[in-house]
This record gives sequence, C-alpha cells and structure tokens, in this order.
Amino acid sequence: MFERNVYDQYGLYCDSRFALGDFEGFEAGGKSYVFFPKEDCASKEQEMLDYAEYYRSIGDASMLTLQKTKSNGNVGLIDGQEVYLFEMPEPERNGGLHLESSYDIGGHLATIHYYGKQMPQTRKSHDYFGQWHKLWEKRLEQLEGWYQQISYEQPRSYVDEAFLYSYPYYMGLTENAIQYAVDARLDDPTHDKEQGTVCHRRFTDQTWLVTSTRGGIIKRPTEFVYDHPCRDIAEWIRQKRYDQALSRNNNWEDVHSFIEGYEQYEPLSTYAWRLTYARLLFPVHYFESIENYYRAQINEDKQEHGQVFFSLIEQEGENEQFLKQFSEMIRIPKTSSRTPNVEWL
Repeated sequence: MFERNVYDQYGLYCDSRFALGDFEGFEAGGKSYVFFPKEDCASKEQEMLDYAEYYRSIGDASMLTLQKTKSNGNVGLIDGQEVYLFEMPEPERNGGLHLESSYDIGGHLATIHYYGKQMPQTRKSHDYFGQWHKLWEKRLEQLEGWYQQISYEQPRSYVDEAFLYSYPYYMGLTENAIQYAVDARLDDPTHDKEQGTVCHRRFTDQTWLVTSTRGGIIKRPTEFVYDHPCRDIAEWIRQKRYDQALSRNNNWEDVHSFIEGYEQYEPLSTYAWRLTYARLLFPVHYFESIENYYRAQINEDKQEHGQVFFSLIEQEGENEQFLKQFSEMIRIPKTSSRTPNVEWL
C-alpha cells in the first residue's frame, strides 16, 4: 500500500524503507526521501518553503528540498495522511557538517540565526517576535477557565484534584514570566537593537535529524518560525534541564558549552538574557500536559496525559532549583546585576 501510494503520488519506485527518528523515509533511484506530516508545519506553507529555499541559496546543504507530486503539488496523500516529501541531501554534498558536541550545536545555531536576520523581510503570518506575553496571557486565560469550571463542578478525577491544587502556583509562575518579558522590553536599552530571525518551533537536540554516527544532520523546514533568537536558546536549555532531571544529573557543563559555542558568533545582549530567562520561567510543559489532558477524546490518551502531568508536578522542585541557579549563573557574568531576581524562587 505504501509503495503504491508513493508511486501514485510522486512517480517514484520505492526500493527500500527506513526510519529517521520518528519519521518515515525511503530510497528510490539512488536517492533518499523522508516524509513529514503537513499538520506539523509550524508556519504557513509558503513561508516554510521560503525559509528552506533561502538557506539552500546561501549554501546550507543540510536543508531538505521539497519533492513535488506528479500533479506539481506540494502535498501528497500517503496512507490517508497529508504529507510533505523532502529529498535528503547526498552525504558528500552536505559540506562535511558534523555536530559532535553542545558547543558545536550552539555555534551552528548562532550561524542559522545570523543568516536568518539577513533574510529579505516580508510580513510573516507566524511572527512571534515581541508577542510572548500576549500568547502566554491567552493560554493562562484558558487554564483559568478550566480551573473555575472544575472548582464549581467539583473534581471528578485525581488529575482534576491535582490541577486545582497546583494551578495557583503555576499561575504565579506564569505571571512572573509575563511580567519579566514585559519589563525587559520596557526597561532594557539593548531592546531597540534586537532583531527577529528564523527559529524553530521548539529547539532541542532532536530538532535537527541525525544522519550519521559522526553527527551529520539534516534540517526540517516544517520546524521553522520567525521569532527572537533566544527562543531557541531557552528551549534547548529547558530540554537539557528536563533530560538531566530524568537522569538525576545536575551538571551545567553542557549548558555552558552550548552558550559558549553560540556566543563565539552571536554574543547575547542583556535583553536577550532576560528574555531567555522569561521563557524558562514560563511553565510550558505544565500548560501542554493539562491542555492535552482536557482536550483528549480517547480514554487511553487521557490517562497517558494524566501520567505526564503527575510526573511534571513531582519534578517541580528540581525545576524551581534550576531556575534559581540559572538566574545566579547569568546575572553576575552576563548582565552586571541588571537581570532582577524573581524573589520567591
């Protein structure tokens, strides 16, 4: 069925199939291809294609190339799902790019951000630059509505009870993040010099797909958004903290190495540091877990999201300690006391 779909949609004979991370790929005619779900695209389709074309035009051989359908469309239908098909670069054309350490990842991310700032400017439909506080306020209003409803109707599950118990704390954390982002914009004179750039929906070690044991990578155009560069920095650090919490490893070496690699090309302003901290304060995993739970229609999905929610609450002490340590780490060497404390941490 898969092979027939591929031929009907793209005119390609599938010689073999493979998995690349969570994604399906195949070989055809000596070339490699990989599918990404259309629904996962973080920007408008044309913006996504423009980002990919721009980076290829400046020599980024790790950027994937869209494969058109037989009818010259951008989207194919494979096994009932709308997908984008991208041709993978040949290894010898990939410029020898290998990222083997956090330092390498930070340095290459800075390069992506630098060239993203040079991209010809057009109005972006998914432009998050300077909008974080508004987006966070909207999500907080949604949770407040659920909180009031469950309080009125009385909790019906352990998750309901845990949500009622934990929400005031996370509401306070969110309000701190919102105020921190707003104050940084109002108070920090370096704000006026900041530029948006091409970022990722949520940048982690898994965002760029690894194609070799030596750290060869390819980039998914479907992950691109337009935002402040510290979006990617904060999300990478957040995921690293989460990974370390799972392994009970409180080692800052990777974070320091990543930042050092980044700043060799793009030094961070005091405003960027404050915005990074604001994003780390915002408890995005709490929001996602409770949003997923209350929106789930299938009982098994609901149970799974509930388990994630409980696990998250259990780790909050470690997150609070991390936020305090991160504040201390960046305040003295980077911002000369201009990054204010969140007093209750």
